[in-house]
Amino acid sequence: MLDISALFVAAFLVVFVAMWILFIVKLVQSFRQRRVLKYTDAVSATELVGRVRQLKVRGYEEQAILMVHDELAMPLKVARSWVKSI
Repeated sequence: MLDISALFVAAFLVVFVAMWILFIVKLVQSFRQRRVLKYTDAVSATELVGRVRQLKVRGYEEQAILMVHDELAMPLKVARSWVKSI
């Protein structure tokens, strides 16, 4: 009987840790998008984050910075900082 209860405790701890990790990941994502939400709505911000990530993966970080600067009228220095944080 002790083995089954230890198994339940271990399973509970694994689920608890996984939920905390998911919470932290979502919190970081929301902080990154919060800077863009001053300039646009949430749906557009989510789409913009996806396009910036695609450009960065392809090695076009400077184009991503200019895209954010042009689309959101975000200052160039702020756009550069935000793109680098993604």
